[in-house]
Amino acid sequence: MITLLDIKTAVNTAIKPTGLKTYGNEVKEGFSRPCFFVNVTPVKSETFKKDTSENSVMVEIVYFSQNRTDLENLQMYDTLKGLLTPVLAIGAKKKMISNFRGEVIDEIDRIYSVKFDLNYYDGITDATPEAESATTLNLNLGGQQYGIT
Repeated sequence: MITLLDIKTAVNTAIKPTGLKTYGNEVKEGFSRPCFFVNVTPVKSETFKKDTSENSVMVEIVYFSQNRTDLENLQMYDTLKGLLTPVLAIGAKKKMISNFRGEVIDEIDRIYSVKFDLNYYDGITDATPEAESATTLNLNLGGQQYGIT
C-alpha cells in the first residue's frame, strides 16, 4: 500500500539533487531562498474491486527562487521535469506522472508552483477480524428443537 507520506518522501528524495532545502509546510517565515515546499493532496480514492482501490493524488512543489526571476523559474521547471518524469519511484514501486505543469502563483515575489498528478491502483488490506467458526447449530422448526454439533 502506498501512503501519502511515501509519496512525499519519494518527491523529496527525487528533488534532492537540486541541492536546495525543502521546508515543511508548518514553516511560514524565516526560510532561506532558494528553497522548496512540497504539498501532497489526495484527490480521490475509490474502491475499484474488493481488494483494489483507484487513487488520484496531486503533488505541488512550490519554488522560491533566489533572485525572483522568470529565468530561474523556467530553469527549475525543466530541472524538476527531468528529475520527476516520466516515473516517480515510490519505494520499490514506480508510478507514472501525468499532467506536469507550472505557473507563477505570486506575481510580486515570483513564487513558482510546479504540479503533477499521480493516478495509481493499490491493494486494499481487509482488516475485518476472522469470524469464529460455528461448532453447534440450534434449529427450531415448527416447535421442534434440533441441535446439530
